[in-house]
Amino acid sequence: MATGGLLWADFRTRPDESDLCGSLPRTYAAQRVTLMADLLQAVQQSLPWAACFEYDHPHPRGLEALAETRSRFRSLPVVVVAERDSQTLASYARRWCVWDYLVKPISLRRLCHCLTSIDLAAPPLAHETVPGLSIGAPVVGLPPASSSGARLAPAVSYVQANYAEKLRLVTAARLCHLSPCQFSRSFKKENGLAFRDFVVRTRIARAAELMKQSRVSVTDAAFFVGFNDLSYFARMFRRQLGVSPSHYRQGQAAEQLSLFTTPDRRPA
Repeated sequence: MATGGLLWADFRTRPDESDLCGSLPRTYAAQRVTLMADLLQAVQQSLPWAACFEYDHPHPRGLEALAETRSRFRSLPVVVVAERDSQTLASYARRWCVWDYLVKPISLRRLCHCLTSIDLAAPPLAHETVPGLSIGAPVVGLPPASSSGARLAPAVSYVQANYAEKLRLVTAARLCHLSPCQFSRSFKKENGLAFRDFVVRTRIARAAELMKQSRVSVTDAAFFVGFNDLSYFARMFRRQLGVSPSHYRQGQAAEQLSLFTTPDRRPA
C-alpha cells in the first residue's frame, strides 16, 4: 500500500450517518475531509495515492470540489461513491474522468477491490495540473499490444485515458509521429482492428466493468463511457459480448446481491 494514505472527501449533506470510510481497514490510512480548502491542502501536503468522494446527492459545493481537484491534480486517481444513481453526478464523474463510479449499496469487499486496483496501477501523484491526458480506470478485456507495436502505445493510452470523450484519429496519429494513413495501416496490423473499432471496444469493455462493479443503470453506463445513442450502444454491446446490455446488467445485479448478502471478511 502506498505510504501517502487514502483521502476521503465526505460531501454528504447528512455526514452524521454511517459511511464506508469508517469501515475501511487501517492499512488504508484514510484521512477524512469535508471542506474543499482542507481537501486541496491535504492533497498537496499528504500526497495521497487516491481520493474517494462520497455523496448522498449532488450539490454545488461537492461538485465544485470534484471539478477543482481533478483539474488541479490530474494524476490523482479519484473514486466517486454515490448514495443513489444520479445523472448529474454520473455526468460530472464522466466529464472529469474519475477512476470509478460506485453506487450504494456496495460491499466493503467491492470497495477494497476497487482501491486495490488503483494501488497496483496508479502512477505517482503530481503536485500541479498536468496538461494532456486525463487518467481513467484501466480497461480490461482488450487485446494487449504486441511488443512490436510499442510505437503505437501512445495511441492506446490516449484511447484508454479519454474513452469517454470525442477521440480523433489524427490526434492519435500525431501522438505516434505518423501520418493518418500510416497510423491506420499500422494500428490495424498490430491490433487486428481499425482505430475506430478499438475505441468502441474500449468503451464497451469499460461500460461492462461499470455495470459489474457498481449498481449503475444501463443508461448511465452508456452515457459515462461516451455513448449518446442508446440504440447504437445496445447494438455494439451485443456485437462485442453476445448479449444485450439489459440482460448483462440483470446477471451482474444478481451476482452483486449475492456479494452484498455475504458478510465481508476484513483483513487482520
